[in-house]
Amino acid sequence: MRRVFVVACLLVGLSLASEAGAAPIVLTPGDTTCTSDDPSNPNGETVLAKVKACFGAGDTPLSLYYKDNVGGSEEGSFTSSYNTVFSNTSNDPADALISYISGAAIKCPDCYLVVKDGNHKPAVYFFNLGAWNGMESLQLLGFWPKKGAISNIAIWGATANVNVPEPATLLLMGTGILGFVARRRRRT
Repeated sequence: MRRVFVVACLLVGLSLASEAGAAPIVLTPGDTTCTSDDPSNPNGETVLAKVKACFGAGDTPLSLYYKDNVGGSEEGSFTSSYNTVFSNTSNDPADALISYISGAAIKCPDCYLVVKDGNHKPAVYFFNLGAWNGMESLQLLGFWPKKGAISNIAIWGATANVNVPEPATLLLMGTGILGFVARRRRRT
């Protein structure tokens, strides 16, 4: 019985370690053909119309899950769960890294990333994040180098928000369940 408990704890630990050490998903302008020349900040209706045309998205209205403005503020219901670091220069970033920090994570079969400049054509790039698990980092590379900059990134979604427990909580919960099962077996 003790071996089962130890093996289960090791499996949970390996699972959590592999999730945390996963390579980021790299996205470049060449990874999408879905763009817009409209320099204004897209709202949920604008994003929905574009992703319907590009990716065949459904009619469910989109909500702003996370947005980070270069040199400004964050917005959306998941601001405490993610962090974005813009790079190259602080005023002219061509790259960014969006990382999951902790807490609730975005669950995506119907999520879309919007990368905006606004001063150049195209002004906006749209990406389908349907395969993203919400905890992998998103690395953006090569947006408007030497002729523009990322002004903001935003993640929009049509699905219900799903809370994903932190790794430590998962480990404690799994240990507790295994302990309960082991104790119950001893009684029988």
